Parts: sequence; C-alpha cells; structure tokens
Amino acid sequence: MSPTVELPRDLRQVLDAARTIDRRDACLQCRSRARTICAPVPAAAIDRLARLKLPPRRVPAGDQVYAEGAPCDEYFTVLQGWVALTTVHEDGGGVVLDYALPGDFFGFQGNSEGPRAQSAIAITPARLCPLPRQGVETLLQTDPLVSAHLAHLVAVHEARAHDHLVNSTARGARERVAHLLIELYFRQNHCLPHRPNEIIDLPLTLALIGETIGLTAVHVSRMLRRLREEGVIRFRRGKLEICDPYGLIGASGVEARPLADETTHQ
Repeated sequence: MSPTVELPRDLRQVLDAARTIDRRDACLQCRSRARTICAPVPAAAIDRLARLKLPPRRVPAGDQVYAEGAPCDEYFTVLQGWVALTTVHEDGGGVVLDYALPGDFFGFQGNSEGPRAQSAIAITPARLCPLPRQGVETLLQTDPLVSAHLAHLVAVHEARAHDHLVNSTARGARERVAHLLIELYFRQNHCLPHRPNEIIDLPLTLALIGETIGLTAVHVSRMLRRLREEGVIRFRRGKLEICDPYGLIGASGVEARPLADETTHQ
C-alpha cells in the first residue's frame, strides 16, 4: 500500500474552496431547493449549505438507501427518481408508509440518535442529495427559518400519514385506489387534475400500490381495471393518463376531505 501524501495546507484550502464553489453552483441550479429543507436559505448564504452537503448519490432501482434499524447518520433530498419508505410486519408482510418524490426531504426522525424507524428503497433509479445528520442539527440550532420550514415539512408528512391511515381503513377499495392516484398527481403538479388526458409518472407495481393502501395486488388490479373500463384512467408503461379528472376526483373522495399536501404550495 502506497503511503498517504499530505497536501500542503495552502493547496488543501484551494481545493476546498473549489469544491465549495462547485457545490454552491449545484445548489443554486437545483430544481429541488425550493421545496426541501434548503428553501429558506437565500442565495447569498448558500455557501454554508454547499460546505455541509455530501456529493450526490445515485441509487439503482431496487437498492436500499438505508435499512430499518440502521443508524440515522444522514438525511436526503430526492433530486431525481422515486423512493419508497417501508416497514415490515412481524409476520414478514411489507407496508409502504409513503413515497419520496423529486424535491422531497426524507430520513428525518424525532430520535435522531436511535435506529432507523423505516427502510428507504429506490423504486426507480434515484439521485439523492445527502446531508449529514450532525451538520443538519447544527444548522437547525443556528437558523430559525430553516427550523420553522422543517417543522412545516414534518407537519405535512404527519398529515399525509394520517390521511394514509384513513385511506387504508375507512374507505372502500375503489376509493382507496382513486385517492392514491389523486394524491400522487397532486404531489407532482401541486394542483388537482382539471383537464382530460393529463399524464403523470406512476412507476408503481400492483404489489407496491397494495402495500400502500392495504389491498392485495389482485384487488388493486381489479379496481384499476374498473376505473379503466369506466373511462376514468389509462396506463402507459409507467405513466398514468387521467382521461376523466372529475370522475377520478369524485371516486377518490377528495372533495369531502382535502389532501394533506394542499397547504404546501398555497
């Protein structure tokens, strides 16, 4: 093994400064920054985030970002792709708690020194921006605007978790499926569908949808076929086409109980 070469201090400072500039430029150009924990940080102060964050991480589809029970060392923003947040029953069955979509901040938990309360698995090839836990905690202690924004994000996640609980326990199968589709449309477009034939990404298997709303894959398939036969939706290779937006809204029950995320983009 070759010996480690210690760079001169001046050269290290130049390299560190160059890395900070590169990361700062990446932050300023980031499309996710307006939605994630970084949103309150003005462009003039972005250097502190640039010094804090780790290099972007690519995760292949099907790979874990982290495992349930692992140490909570990092938090993440999704730059590209979809990530499922999951947990496992004692009987081995899986539950999808939520999905992290582009712009979403995930991995944060109340007991940061405890083990992970869930697993995170890339549904599609994902590109993530990792932030070290200790650095984020320092940022929260020194920047009240970031702390307040994180509290808002946590509140939205909590409201969506409550909505998922209602969806999987108090709604019928057709309404559960329709409600999930409306939620995923809203999270990608920040509004309810209002024009026929709008298309969104939907890279979910029947099994994943079932684990999200408490149905078997067979039952999910039956409900999707019913909505398709009613002329409400159509699928195209990982895409969902909403042929009848008001039919889907009516089937979802959203009009009676607004979506948890509706306060995020007002």
